[in-house]
Amino acid sequence: MLKNTSFLQRVLRREMQKILHTPKLLPPLSTRAHGYEYYSKTSKAGMVYCRKLIGHTEEEVLLDSKYLRMTNLSIRKVLLSPNHGIFAYQTEREGEEVGNLHFKDLSGAMNLKGDILEDIFNFVWANDNKTVYYTVTSDQLRPNKVYAHIIGTSQEEDILIYEDKDETTFVDISSTKDMKYITINANSLSSSEVRLIDALHDYSDGQLPSLQLVQGRKENLEYFVDHHDNQLYVLTNAGNAKNFKLVTAGQDKPDMQHWKDLITLSSTEKIEDVDLFKNRIVLYGRRDGLPMILCYDLKLGTKLEVDLPERFCIVHPGTNLDFDTDTFRFSVTSPYEHESTWEYNMDKKTLRSVRVHPIHKFDRKKYTCSQIHVESHDGAQVPVTLLHQKDLKLNGKNPVLMRSYGAYGITTDPDFRIENFSLLERGWVIALPHVRGGSELGRDWYENGKLLHKKNSFKDFIAVAEHLINKNLTSSKLLAAMGTSAGGLLVGAMVHMRPELFKAIVLRVPFVDPLSAMLNPDLPLTQVEYPEWGNPTDDKADYENIASYSPYENIIGTSANSYPSVLLTGGLKDQRVQVSQPLKYISRLRREIEHSNAVALCRIDTDRGHFGGGGEQEARLDEAAEELAFLISNVQK
Repeated sequence: MLKNTSFLQRVLRREMQKILHTPKLLPPLSTRAHGYEYYSKTSKAGMVYCRKLIGHTEEEVLLDSKYLRMTNLSIRKVLLSPNHGIFAYQTEREGEEVGNLHFKDLSGAMNLKGDILEDIFNFVWANDNKTVYYTVTSDQLRPNKVYAHIIGTSQEEDILIYEDKDETTFVDISSTKDMKYITINANSLSSSEVRLIDALHDYSDGQLPSLQLVQGRKENLEYFVDHHDNQLYVLTNAGNAKNFKLVTAGQDKPDMQHWKDLITLSSTEKIEDVDLFKNRIVLYGRRDGLPMILCYDLKLGTKLEVDLPERFCIVHPGTNLDFDTDTFRFSVTSPYEHESTWEYNMDKKTLRSVRVHPIHKFDRKKYTCSQIHVESHDGAQVPVTLLHQKDLKLNGKNPVLMRSYGAYGITTDPDFRIENFSLLERGWVIALPHVRGGSELGRDWYENGKLLHKKNSFKDFIAVAEHLINKNLTSSKLLAAMGTSAGGLLVGAMVHMRPELFKAIVLRVPFVDPLSAMLNPDLPLTQVEYPEWGNPTDDKADYENIASYSPYENIIGTSANSYPSVLLTGGLKDQRVQVSQPLKYISRLRREIEHSNAVALCRIDTDRGHFGGGGEQEARLDEAAEELAFLISNVQK
């Protein structure tokens, strides 16, 4: 069906390769510890993990992932033991969400090739350099058990430390920044429960560790724990702090009754992450939906804001292993630049670029990023980020691609996307509506886009589409949309709610049959997601609500005058959105549009899981080129 776009696909592929081209090899980012410099490099076959003695040039390869690609494996996670004596790496097969954990003794004293932990979800080192804690999943893909493994023993001997039988929770493990505790975190979409294990617990005498409960779970109480200087630091929404605050608690009395406020922010600000250092705390968050970094001085009790290099960007904490330091690193991703790394000196209040990666032969001065606000059906002001050429004319002739997600509190950020550039250079506008269901404007913004308020997400998206047309930025003949997973539900609903507004739609592994999924408690993640979508088995209101917006339930009988053309993708190995969802939906959609000029295309990737297919960059470029060619050929005929 897309044969007539084959030349265009080749052109688009070359354009994306040009954007990825790096004429000068950038030096790898390194971490120094225990006399070594650790770093990773990118090769055509994947990541290569290396180290070398500080001050030396001879390189030691810890792991070259090209040998894994030959067996259809990829790297899920790598982690050095605290003394950097053992290199642990977890592999996974395409489409699977658990993998095997392998160990490599860097001293060469032990042969650990046979020490393999199978089917684990996540892992973390204890502070004794010989114990690993890991999680495994239930049949519904829910991590629910924590085991302890002693290096050199078989997996059959591993010790069950904790099991959570609540079907709505995910169990995860981490370690505190000072490596004093292992934390067992049992989180649902609306509650938290954290237990602490002494990271130096010795299993040689056969004794199980003590699990210290910080605070028992309560509906709508969320919290996350770190440790510093004999005190717990807790990031929480307790006390109506919907956008979170940082509190402290003593180790002997850790429950919320003894929490003391340390850092609270204004109603337009939210805390998303915290990094502890000896003298300061670094807060990563948002103000009015845009990223910010704050440094809190533990001695003076003062806050200082870091001036970010970009206004519209995504900020990620760096791997700041040093605890006693005055500097920290973070990375910035923006729409018009590859990921860059920055270092901030908290004493000198200076920001230094560590590695900046401009796009090869791309004239950034021609493009801009801005934000507008659109009034939705109930008066709510929906932020919309716009990417476009600076000489944009409001003549109704600009092709526009709308993309959003709007679920789980996940934000739709103006990130670097390789597929954007071919559209921007052809005069397209990329519009990112920050609809309710995401948390760009805080917890209330999220709460007002889920459960019985879910329709706000769809109405926000429609309001933005209408605004772009009414303000003469574009027209319905030039308006396209794209959504992935739960974002595919958002965008897919447009086909039956307002089909006349759009010319073309791309749905990637879309959640288009939510009613069937939520009615089946045996499917992976169904019970975990009751707090997001509702429980249609037990609650009539939830059933009727989901049925009222589900794309699969509502596409039949739409009887619209015009429909957008739809390209829908799915993965045979997808464990989150079963392949039956896109197949059922495309069958109904084709019957509905058979007398219109629209087309409904479906691509099922036999090797794809929910988060991607093939794994290789070449395969990803092929997919992107096909989707872009579909959009361009339908919108810019």
